[in-house]
Amino acid sequence: MTDYALEIEHIPTVGNGEGLLKVRTGEFRAALAEPSLCALLSAELVGFSCTGEAEYTLHGQPYFPRSPRAALKKGVAVVTPEGALAGDLSLTDHIRLLPGMLCGKKKAREKAEALCAAYGFSADWTAPAGALSAGDRYRGEILLALLRNSEILVLCQPEAALTLLELEQLSAGLRKACQQGKTVLLLTCRTGAAALADAYDALSPEPDDTPPGRLDIAVGSVVLEARNLTGNGLKDVSFEARTGEILAIAGLPGSGKQALLDILTGTLTPKEGRLRLNGREINDYSVRERVRAGVACMPGTDRDCGFPLESVSVRESMALRRYREPAYQESGFLRKGEMGRYAGDVLTWLNIQPGEETSAENRRRCALTRETDGNFHALAVLDPTKGLGEAAARDIWNRLITLRDERRAVVLLTSDAREALLAGDRVLTLYRGEITGAFDPAVTTEKELGLYMTGRRQGGEERFDEE
Repeated sequence: MTDYALEIEHIPTVGNGEGLLKVRTGEFRAALAEPSLCALLSAELVGFSCTGEAEYTLHGQPYFPRSPRAALKKGVAVVTPEGALAGDLSLTDHIRLLPGMLCGKKKAREKAEALCAAYGFSADWTAPAGALSAGDRYRGEILLALLRNSEILVLCQPEAALTLLELEQLSAGLRKACQQGKTVLLLTCRTGAAALADAYDALSPEPDDTPPGRLDIAVGSVVLEARNLTGNGLKDVSFEARTGEILAIAGLPGSGKQALLDILTGTLTPKEGRLRLNGREINDYSVRERVRAGVACMPGTDRDCGFPLESVSVRESMALRRYREPAYQESGFLRKGEMGRYAGDVLTWLNIQPGEETSAENRRRCALTRETDGNFHALAVLDPTKGLGEAAARDIWNRLITLRDERRAVVLLTSDAREALLAGDRVLTLYRGEITGAFDPAVTTEKELGLYMTGRRQGGEERFDEE
């Protein structure tokens, strides 16, 4: 019998010449790969898709699951940042729904608590899954997989839901699970996360952690001022964004970043607090009035970054911000020829070939160019590099830094602590709608930032000693 619990051959990547990944039984191993490759491998392992490129072997036998249920029957559980915990059911309720767990809440919780104690996990048993933090949901998914007696755990991009410090704590529990005979494969795009495993294979080039280049310019006057924003999940949020500065606001999914973006752009109205743009109050401004006043916005990936190519044409997507200008409409009718020429000029400038504009990277580049093409004072962007590889992410960061060097004010709302530290000039942390700390990226570590992103520390005054 083979010593390998899982073997993957012919992986479609140029980072590893053999395209080969082998995980021994009882091993905690990681694979460093681009986000798209992590998603592909996890989807095929769980039975969501089958491209036919990679070949999978489970305990020496060919493995092609047709569905997640088939994968679970084979003992393979895949945990993703999106997960399956949702709605009003608590973690205890989800446990009771597992096969073989037809028992009362008390008994189900006792079994789960015993498992948590054995592996050093913690869980919120009573809160609705929809109210849990991204990290708690991710750990809850792992707990459900262990309660199903899954032999192989595949963790896909945990860095999207957990901070580096949370990952370190989780890895200790996973190592205990491996000592009990479990096999763990960690699919990640972060070197720091991959290094937590006993060994890792680099299927993609390791990310470059050097800060992007930028001009050394003095920060100017306040452009966008938020004071005591409350409502829609936010609690007394205040900050100032200045010319020539990237203000990074770091918060995990569910921290309130989306609500904050919607309030800045006028989609939502706060119950309390005020917004000022260049000293003028804009609380009562509509979305269109804020755009005219100089507020630009690039929504997150959940809203297609404001570039919905599936439902409208490229030229219509590119003209969403300017379609009311005389150059693009006449007597209420759109001048689609002019819109098409404008879109073509942008694609040429970005060196995007016809048909390539539908990729995630090019869609975001187009959306960012559209929002910043013209006169604006402040730009708000949400998770602009989520799901992108290192090269594509740096292209977006360099564009934001160019805008900063042109003395625009940029508010970067991100779930990635590393991105906040690399691209930001100043960093705030957001947890459950509250600002928990303010930091200088030059003297702050990713682990320290993670403490405040998870609410384990607040105030940002007490320094963090990694030792």
